[in-house]
Amino acid sequence: MDIQQAKARVGRVFDDGFGRGDLSAVDAALAPTAVDRHAFGPDEPDMAAHLKGAIAMFRSAMPDLEVTIGDLFGEGDRVAARVEMRGTHTGSPLFGVPASGQSVSIEQFHVIELDDEGRGARHWANVGADAVALGHIRRNATMDE
Repeated sequence: MDIQQAKARVGRVFDDGFGRGDLSAVDAALAPTAVDRHAFGPDEPDMAAHLKGAIAMFRSAMPDLEVTIGDLFGEGDRVAARVEMRGTHTGSPLFGVPASGQSVSIEQFHVIELDDEGRGARHWANVGADAVALGHIRRNATMDE
């Protein structure tokens, strides 16, 4: 496993996946059995499908979505990223919250555990508490709402 290649794959999920809607970045970055362990509910056993749903939700909720990777580093079998997603909530609901026309900025921290081939096997995320506090994301909301 080459940690630099793994970091590049993770970076493409944010830049190409979220930033441009290219879902092939998800398939290239994840192991087929990747699991998403997130704070808003039970583990997602199909991380690829879950991540593609998140990309669709963010891009349809904020048509002017901009994604910035603030930090991206890796060591051993882990890659970590600090990411900011920002845009104007003029589209579809975002985590169940109807469009408000407000500017939204959501800072996120991600840790990805890699398999032997350098693909994401497990993922943990911490999504900005300020977005929850401001009502942009409801506690315990799902992307299906």
